[in-house]
Amino acid sequence: MKLRAISVFLGVPLLFIITLVADAHGTGTPQLLNAPAGPYLLSVWTDPDPLRTDEAHVVVAVVEPATQEFIVSDVVVTVRLRLLADPTVELATTAGSDDTNRLLFAAEFNDQVTPGRWQVGVSAAGARGASDEVTFEIDVAPARGFNWLWLGVGGLAAAVLLWVLASMRGGAARRRPRAG
Repeated sequence: MKLRAISVFLGVPLLFIITLVADAHGTGTPQLLNAPAGPYLLSVWTDPDPLRTDEAHVVVAVVEPATQEFIVSDVVVTVRLRLLADPTVELATTAGSDDTNRLLFAAEFNDQVTPGRWQVGVSAAGARGASDEVTFEIDVAPARGFNWLWLGVGGLAAAVLLWVLASMRGGAARRRPRAG
């Protein structure tokens, strides 16, 4: 019975942590869906919502208009960010294959952007030709700072571990044979 209780008390915080990690990077908030761009349709998502200076992901899908099939090879996806307050500030990168979904392309701008309003431009070039750049505007918020949730989860795990150790030690003391 004690082993079951230990498993439950250690398993619940572990499940909570796994859920947080799994939700850390997904497709994100849709910004453009099937936007015509030359020989392609481009869909774009951003993650998190809102983008932050310490965490800014742009995820792109490239689709063949006639067949509605994802194009994942023989195409280069470029993502460009331009600060609207100062158009001389521009960041551009080639999006790589997304780790979560191999049908998508992902570009990360973590710790590269500043708070403010940005224009995001996305284009694709490949065997079918080069696309037009599709754009949208988005706000970037300041970094979150220290995540107190992780400190709370760590404190909860430490408290549970101490409780388990104390209950095991107390049970061993009660089972000692009496001298007689």
